[in-house]
Amino acid sequence: MAGPEDLHRLDVVLTAGCNLRCGYCYQNDKKARTMDWETLRASADLLLSSRRPEVRMLFIGGEPLLEFPLIRRAVAYVEQARPPGMTVRYHIVTNGTLLREEQAEFLAEHDFKVGLSFDGVPAAQDLRGRGTFAVLDGLLDRLRDQRPAFFAENLSVGLTLLPSTIPFLADSIEYFLEKDVRRLGVSPAITHLPWQDAMMQALDAQFARVFRACLRHYRRTGTVPFELFRRERGEAGRPRAVSMCGAGRGETPAVDVDGQVHGCLTFVDSYQQFPTAFLRTRLESMRIGDLRDPALAERMAAYPEAARRAGIFNAKQDKYSSYGRCGECRWLGTCGVCPTSIGHQPGNTDPDRIPDFQCAYNLVSLKYRSRFPYQPSAAERLREGPMPERLRALFGVARTKRRRDATRQGRVSAWS
Repeated sequence: MAGPEDLHRLDVVLTAGCNLRCGYCYQNDKKARTMDWETLRASADLLLSSRRPEVRMLFIGGEPLLEFPLIRRAVAYVEQARPPGMTVRYHIVTNGTLLREEQAEFLAEHDFKVGLSFDGVPAAQDLRGRGTFAVLDGLLDRLRDQRPAFFAENLSVGLTLLPSTIPFLADSIEYFLEKDVRRLGVSPAITHLPWQDAMMQALDAQFARVFRACLRHYRRTGTVPFELFRRERGEAGRPRAVSMCGAGRGETPAVDVDGQVHGCLTFVDSYQQFPTAFLRTRLESMRIGDLRDPALAERMAAYPEAARRAGIFNAKQDKYSSYGRCGECRWLGTCGVCPTSIGHQPGNTDPDRIPDFQCAYNLVSLKYRSRFPYQPSAAERLREGPMPERLRALFGVARTKRRRDATRQGRVSAWS
């Protein structure tokens, strides 16, 4: 793990509380605990002690907008206290149900990158929060129509996939494409969920539809909102060995509501009870300590070795599922599996045994990714010169203008 002077990002858990209770969330023990101002200020000071010219601060919960005044205060403090020449980029992950005009104006003013947790069509979204689809559907319309630049540049949608919501995946992706969402990610849930081999066929059928919908969208607009399908020529080949994720290296430390520093948000204990002793003992051995501890830098330096000893974060080539060994898989360097999901499997004591659902998702999704056309790199786009007016219209410029005109004429809904 980098020391404080090398930090490039810090995740701050403002609250262990949430206004939703998603049954599949790893945050299974949400409670009314909030970060106090002194801890938040110390978190900001830790990030601002970095020597990097640009750093990122992520506000998260629970539901971080429950503590919107704290976000305001933190941004004001950071902007006043940051060293000359340092740029601080702000991020937030939210379920969106509390995002009103006041919050949207503030987030846009400070150029926040907003990650919206939204699982798609009502049949899928109801498992996150019954009746919330209409709220978020209206939110997307308002942001797109009233803040088109912010909507296009700053908003991304994150969809959590469950085995039970596989039948709704393609409908959900098509819905987001129709809503003109520009960045869309899908992640399989990391908690334990029943998986059967027979579900693979349904997952493949859904991805075949997703592939066709994204390909039509790309041919029509030249854009690829579904981030999994973003490909450029010259991508790295298959490695011989690879780590599971940056959490084992401590690239994204997180500060809990009480000031305890962890190597990843999935390690934070204020909002969860770890489902197995296997996972709990490993994460306890990796605790970094209080961010105000004078020995914090030494503990951060010792973290990567603690992660290595824990066994679940390194050597992805040694991992395996019912579908085979990762080291023999063509997708070794491309797939993504959250290491903590290994510890969510009831009865599992093997640090190399990954969940079948996570592996199945990668096998199917990456198969279709490999078939998607390569897109021009940034350098290639520059060589192509200015975008023709016809393509500008296809990319949504004309569409955005129509929406602005409709807003002025009162034909679209106002903020609730």
